[in-house]
Amino acid sequence: MRRKIPLRFISRIFWTIFFLLLSAAALIITDLLPVSMDVSSDQSDTIKWVDFDVTYEALKKAMTLDIESYSSDTHISWIDTLAYLGSRYGGNFSLYQEKHADDFAARCRDGETISEITKDMKLFSYYQEAYGAVLGGFLGEFTENGKKQYGLKAFSPVASGYYYTHYDDFGAGRSYGYQRHHFGHDLMLSTGTPIIAVESGIVEATGWNQYGGWRIGIRSYDGLRYYYYAHLRKDHPYNDRIYEGMTVTAGDVIGYSGQTGYSRKENVNNIDTPHLHYGMQLIFDETEKDSPNQIWIDMYAITKLLSQHQSEVYQPDGSKEYYRSGFFSERSYYQDELLKEETERLQKYYELHDRIILSDPPVSNDLELSNASASDDDLTSEGVQLPILMYHALVSESKYQNTYFIDPDIFASDLQYLKENGYTTVTVSDLIAYVNNEAPLPEKPVMLTFDDGYYNNYLYAYPLLKENGMKAVFSPVGKFTDDYSMIHNTHEYYAYLTWDHLREMELSGAVEIQNHSYNLHSNDSIKPIMKRSSETDEEHVKRLQNDLSHFQSRAEDFLLKTPSAFVYPYGAYNQEIETLVRELGFQATFSCREGMNYITHNPECLFQLKRYLRSPQRSISEML
Repeated sequence: MRRKIPLRFISRIFWTIFFLLLSAAALIITDLLPVSMDVSSDQSDTIKWVDFDVTYEALKKAMTLDIESYSSDTHISWIDTLAYLGSRYGGNFSLYQEKHADDFAARCRDGETISEITKDMKLFSYYQEAYGAVLGGFLGEFTENGKKQYGLKAFSPVASGYYYTHYDDFGAGRSYGYQRHHFGHDLMLSTGTPIIAVESGIVEATGWNQYGGWRIGIRSYDGLRYYYYAHLRKDHPYNDRIYEGMTVTAGDVIGYSGQTGYSRKENVNNIDTPHLHYGMQLIFDETEKDSPNQIWIDMYAITKLLSQHQSEVYQPDGSKEYYRSGFFSERSYYQDELLKEETERLQKYYELHDRIILSDPPVSNDLELSNASASDDDLTSEGVQLPILMYHALVSESKYQNTYFIDPDIFASDLQYLKENGYTTVTVSDLIAYVNNEAPLPEKPVMLTFDDGYYNNYLYAYPLLKENGMKAVFSPVGKFTDDYSMIHNTHEYYAYLTWDHLREMELSGAVEIQNHSYNLHSNDSIKPIMKRSSETDEEHVKRLQNDLSHFQSRAEDFLLKTPSAFVYPYGAYNQEIETLVRELGFQATFSCREGMNYITHNPECLFQLKRYLRSPQRSISEML
C-alpha cells in the first residue's frame, strides 16, 4: 500500500528547492561581479568584502610610477592607478597589462584630472577606498639610517638574511576545530627567525590563541589595518619589548617564528612545520572586527613586494633578543599628535634651563649654590686646563632648532675644529685615572658632554664621534630611557635613547654613560632635586638616595657598570646635596656654571665641574 505524501511536505520541498536555486543564482551573480560590496557612506553600508586580486606585477608598476613622480609636477598616486586598473578589469587582475598603467599615467601627465579619466567608471570610488585601505601604510616619506626619502616604508615580516619560501595559500581549506578557509599567508622558515612589524602601529593583542598559538595583533595608526602574526616560538615567542598597548615602528623585531597552536593548552607545538602565519584584516566597521564577517586580504603579492625592504637586525653579545640595526622614522597622525605634546613639554623643559643656565649669576631664591669650586683652590696654577662643552640635542630641521637643539652640522664643525687645533677628547674615566696617578692626560684635553639622553644623540653625534675617532660623555635621564625602551619611538626631535642604544655606544668606546638622575628632571620646577616644603630632612635624603641609586642599578643591569659621575639636573645643587652625592660613591659632579676647569691630582678638582653651553649663538673658539 502506497503512503500518500502530505501536501504541506510537498510545499516545503518546493520552497526549499526554490530558495536553493535563488541562492545559487545569487552566488553566480556575485562571482561575476568584481566584489561583493555596498559603498554608501552610512556606517551600516560600509564595504563588506574586498577581493584583493592585485598581482605583484601591477603593484610593482603602480609603486614605481608613484615614487618616480613624487617630486614632479604631477604626482601619480599608486592607489589611483590601481583603482583605475581595478575598475577597468572588474577586479580581475589576470587581465593586467602594463600598457594600461602607462596609459593612465600619460593621461595624468597630460593634465587630465582623476575625475575626468574615471568619469565612466562607476566602481572607481569603491576601488579607491578599498585599495587605499589595504595599501595606505605602505608608501610615504620616511627617514632611514639618516637619509630622508620617499618610497616603500613598510617592511617584510621576515628579517634580512633569513630564508623563507611561500606560495599563494589564501582561501585554502583548514579542518582543525571546524571546516574553514585559510584567511592568511604562510611563510615557511626556521624556528627562531626574527619576525618584523610590517607597519608602524599599536599592539592590540598578545598571548595564546588555540588556532594561532602564540600570536601578536598590531593595529595601524589609522585604524584600518590589523596585522596578525601567529604560530610564534614556544617558550620565547616575543621580543622582550612587546606588551599590549605599546607602539611599534615599522621594521622593529616583534617576535620569533615557531610552530605553536592548534591546541587549547598553552605553549604547545601542534603545527607540523615551523612557519609564520600572518594576515591583514581590514576594519571599516569596528563592530565587525571580531565577528564572522571579518575582511581578510590575500597577502601573497604584497609579501613579494615587501621582500624589497627587509629590516637589518643584530643580537647583542650575551642576549637572547634580536633588535633592528638601523634607524627608521616616519610621520603619521599619531606621531604628529605626540610631536605636538612633546614640543610643548620641551618648551617648558628648556624654559627652566634658561632660568638656571643663562642667568647671571645662576642662582635663585630656591637654590643655594656652593661657591666652592676646584678651579678656585690654590692648585689651579699647576693643573691641566680642561674646557668642557655642554650639548643637548642635534636636529636637522631648522624649525626645531634653538639654544639647546642645534644643527648636527655645528657639532660636525666643532669636531673638525678640535682636530685641526690639536685637542684630544677625554672622559670622566680619563680624569679619574689622572687624579689617581694612573695615566696622564693629553696635552690639550677637552670634554664633550650631552645631557638628557635624546635619541638624536645616537642618530647624529655617535656616528660623528666614531668617524673622527673622538669620545663624549652622555648623561641620560633614567626614567626617559626606561619609557622609550618600551615604546621604542625614534622621532628625531623628541625621542629618547633606549638601554640598547646606550649599551651599544658604551661598548664602542666612543661614548661614556653617566648619571643624570632617574627621575629628577621634571617640567614642573627646578626643585625636584631640592628639599620640598612638605619633606623632612630625612625624607629628602631618602628620596635622593633612592633616585640616584635606582639609576645606578639600572645601569648595572643593562651596561654592566655603574656611572662614576653625577650630572646635576638643571645644574641645581647645594652643599647638602653635594655631600650626599659623595657619600653615594660618585667621584665627580657636573654643574651648569660656565668657566674653565683645572685638573690636578687632588680628587676635589672633579666636583662641580664647569661647562660651556654650546649654543648656536657663539663660536667654539670662544669657549676654549
